[in-house]
Amino acid sequence: MKQILLAIFILGICLSACHTKKAKVLHGDPQTFDEFKSMFTPAAAPFKLPADTLAIKLPDSLALKPATVQRFLNDTIGQHAFAPGVKRHFYPLYYFQTGEKDNIIQYLVLKVSGSGQSLAYLCIASKKGVYLNSLPVGRVSNADQQVQYFSLDSKSTIRVTTEDQVNGQTAQKEEVFAAYPDGRIALILTNSSGPVSPEKAFNPIDTLPRKHKLSGDYAAGSDGVISIRDGKDAKTFLFFISFSKNKGGCTGELNGTGTFTGVNKGEYKDKSSSCGITFRFSAGAVNIKEEGGCGAYRGIKCFFDGVYVKKIKKGSK
Repeated sequence: MKQILLAIFILGICLSACHTKKAKVLHGDPQTFDEFKSMFTPAAAPFKLPADTLAIKLPDSLALKPATVQRFLNDTIGQHAFAPGVKRHFYPLYYFQTGEKDNIIQYLVLKVSGSGQSLAYLCIASKKGVYLNSLPVGRVSNADQQVQYFSLDSKSTIRVTTEDQVNGQTAQKEEVFAAYPDGRIALILTNSSGPVSPEKAFNPIDTLPRKHKLSGDYAAGSDGVISIRDGKDAKTFLFFISFSKNKGGCTGELNGTGTFTGVNKGEYKDKSSSCGITFRFSAGAVNIKEEGGCGAYRGIKCFFDGVYVKKIKKGSK
């Protein structure tokens, strides 16, 4: 079945190329956004990306050059989902748009693969082809049983579904986002068939080094976890936050790179929104506070604010 899907996908790319004057960019370097988007298979909303499609291994000949991704999107997409040194491969999947006149939103579905996992990102560009934002919307991995896939309707409502295998049963979480022409992505609703504990949530930085004295895992009861890992230098750190409040009725998840602003202080500022997080470390705990609007990464009735107690690493005294 996967072989058939792969053949259909590649055929779609070839047919798309044959019907455009810019077909040559499939084997060259695109110079304009229109040439770049012609490398993606045309689609239309309503659109759905099943996990099976993301799992198909694509030939290296279809991969985008990192320089091309950097020029038209952002080559840091997916960076924090992979361990340092892992080579990421970027594949153009689909292109479509919604809206009319000045409210047109252009979408590019980008696949990022490496080290046994593949992720899908929904990249948003303006009417003029300027990259604005991206949202992780799909994931398959050889290392665990979590899968993620998404759909989008003609009104730019995005539904991201995450399925986890917990104790032999499938726990499903659906997050509903709204996308706007200025690039904003707002989480407007979360549905769950049974909240998955943050301990079971996929942690993209779990295996990264934790040699810094403040690095480690911090928890707030059974409803929240924050991981701190070593950054590329002594001034930075990586973090991953996942929480569930109001009995699973409001959740949040965010990961990125923070900067130490003092001996026991740090901050994070999102490049694509006004979202900011401050970190204050004390003896065996970290207090985080949301600064600015982080609605794209959490429910509308809860915030990232909280105190997380550092967990003792197994095997340490």
